[in-house]
Amino acid sequence: MKAQEIAQRREQIIELIHEKGKLETETAAYLFGVSTETIRQDFSFLEKKGILEKVYGGARLTSVEEIGPLVSRQKENFLPKDKIVKKALEFIPGEDSVIGMDTGSTVALLTSYLSRMENRLIVTNSHPVMHSIAGTKNRLYALGGEYNKTEMSYTGEQAVQSLQKLSLDVSFIGTSGVQNRNGICAKGFEEIQIKQEYIRRCNRSIVLADSSKFTHASLVEVAPWSDVDLLITDSGIPNDTRKQLEEMVNVVIAE
Repeated sequence: MKAQEIAQRREQIIELIHEKGKLETETAAYLFGVSTETIRQDFSFLEKKGILEKVYGGARLTSVEEIGPLVSRQKENFLPKDKIVKKALEFIPGEDSVIGMDTGSTVALLTSYLSRMENRLIVTNSHPVMHSIAGTKNRLYALGGEYNKTEMSYTGEQAVQSLQKLSLDVSFIGTSGVQNRNGICAKGFEEIQIKQEYIRRCNRSIVLADSSKFTHASLVEVAPWSDVDLLITDSGIPNDTRKQLEEMVNVVIAE
């Protein structure tokens, strides 16, 4: 079976479970015209990614209360985000490098792969990133500050000042919706300074943004695209938007 067909089926499984809360194995097998064993493999794959959890006879949505609001957003457009972070892995520097990890669901998803690597120093204000890196064979530098429960991140002057003392090899940066904007965006003013410092303090700044970010706008524009070295997105981005972006920033499409 083609990889694209598998990806499409798993995306539809996610949508069905979001809609119904639970999906029976036999029902899914009937709907997609595949064996129950194939569906169980799909469930196992998505469970490992934290998208759902297997239960007797099927799978159900992971409780939002258990995992928090930011991590729950990883479920939205999960497969495009997973493609983006796999492409981002190509830009991870070697051992002894210093990597900045901003907030955002796609950046947090990248950490699930980064945590399997060794001997990097991870600098972050993201609580999910801290949680993933702690206990691995990487070093962790956690930026302090005031905790934002919604974004599961630390912001404020303390976090900014800590970051200003550092030099990063690469920064992976998240963004909110950027429709009709000239650069990366944030939902609130408290995120502006620290995102700007991630860009200033690194040798290469890489924005991770799935194509849905180009269909809605956010409150605050943080930095122009010309300040960013690279944008990694998925093939769902509209062609006209892609052409406009390519005039301002190097765009990589994760297939």
